[in-house]
Amino acid sequence: MIPQTNIAPEMDTVLSAPVIQLKNVSKSFGKNHVLKDFNLDLNKGENVVVLGKSGSGKSVLIKCIIGLIKPDSGTISVLGKNIPELNHTELDKIRAKVGFLFQSNALYDSMTVRQNLEFPLRRHRAKMTKSEIDNLIIEALTNVGLAHTVDMQPSELSGGMKKRIALARTLILKPEIILYDEPTTGLDPITGKEISNLMCELAKKYNTSSIIISHDLNCVKIVANRIVMLIDGKCYAQGNFESLKNSTDKQVQQFFQ
Repeated sequence: MIPQTNIAPEMDTVLSAPVIQLKNVSKSFGKNHVLKDFNLDLNKGENVVVLGKSGSGKSVLIKCIIGLIKPDSGTISVLGKNIPELNHTELDKIRAKVGFLFQSNALYDSMTVRQNLEFPLRRHRAKMTKSEIDNLIIEALTNVGLAHTVDMQPSELSGGMKKRIALARTLILKPEIILYDEPTTGLDPITGKEISNLMCELAKKYNTSSIIISHDLNCVKIVANRIVMLIDGKCYAQGNFESLKNSTDKQVQQFFQ
């Protein structure tokens, strides 16, 4: 039985269908059972953090959601489409509506900041004019406070700046959903807090829904409307930060000590 608690008080009651819904998702690699009948709903406008130990299956989960890994069983619905059943063309259409922020940022070192942000536009918005592309690039960079870096190389940027540029590239297609893979890993506490606050500001501005994979409790406390505990491949517990922090369950307590 999953302990249920109320999500963060600032979330309104959601009546529409979840934008992401996982039902009884299982995935094994040989004898390693990573996900076992895992269930998760993401509602419109919600930030859900998936919290778990290293190697617990968090990254596998997020790769299943975007169709990079196919689950052994269960259903994964993203914006009403069952991901495991989609072909490559159908997956591309869904992925254009789902932004993904990589843990490593995944910026192209040989490209300028401008060219890095152009890349998803060239792929998914081929009919856009140069002027339209330039306007979106400046808007995206302004959103993260780095408009002045447009012609710089990634090698000229600090770790925090690279993360902001990666976030700008994620947002440039105006996705409905954003998936974050350890967004503050490798950043100092102050920069990590800045990135976490920026994630919240941009989620509010663009009304995005997000799943955040993280073990950084400072980030989790700032961004999470709801936390899902991934333990032994299952959704072991869920609730807001304070309710889980004050839980007497030893499996839950270990994450807050």
